[in-house]
Amino acid sequence: MTDDREAHPNPFMRLFEPTWRVEKPLVETLEGVPPEHRICDIGAGGRRVREDAVCLDVAPGPNVDVVGDAHAIPLDDDQFDLVICTGTLNLCRDPYRVLDEFKRILKPGGLVHLEVGMFQPYNPEPEDYWRFTHAGLRLMFRRTGFAEVRSGTHIGPMTAIATSAMYLSGRLLEGEGAVRRAARGASHAMFGPMKYLDALIPKDKLERTPFGYGIYFVGRAPG
Repeated sequence: MTDDREAHPNPFMRLFEPTWRVEKPLVETLEGVPPEHRICDIGAGGRRVREDAVCLDVAPGPNVDVVGDAHAIPLDDDQFDLVICTGTLNLCRDPYRVLDEFKRILKPGGLVHLEVGMFQPYNPEPEDYWRFTHAGLRLMFRRTGFAEVRSGTHIGPMTAIATSAMYLSGRLLEGEGAVRRAARGASHAMFGPMKYLDALIPKDKLERTPFGYGIYFVGRAPG
């Protein structure tokens, strides 16, 4: 449920967007990738982070180069310098198997950039299986042979509270009719601005909060 789309240029319309990022770790990762390095974006959803990136998704669509399952990626071993996966691992039945597949298609010493949900509403696309913690991600990566490069929270706790409130009110007030539409709009206007309070939380405290909306992990494959 996380993505790297640009924010809406209209500040008022930004209130209706579900999340706001404290940090943009994917931008930092991509800035460190030389032009000749190969990138594979798993679960890209139509995004193209770089023109020559190989984009894989479970269904055909715009900017999808390869159709396949992250549990059995239809690509050869040792091909890529960077694997990106944002907002997708929560939807995978077997996260360990997926990380093993990332390691298989990475060149020795290659990087994986992962962003996952920690405290998010249920989001079946087509199914939603997991939520993760910092300790859980470190354990998974360590068990699959990756070394930690950096990790942290990129979408904070106030976004988590705001998004959950908007999602819940939307479900409780779903349906047609002017009154229900107005009530949903009022809910978004009331809770939406809360996400910007994440900007007031110092980075060191952000990492120690009991929960956040989204966390990330950058790991290096053996090699």
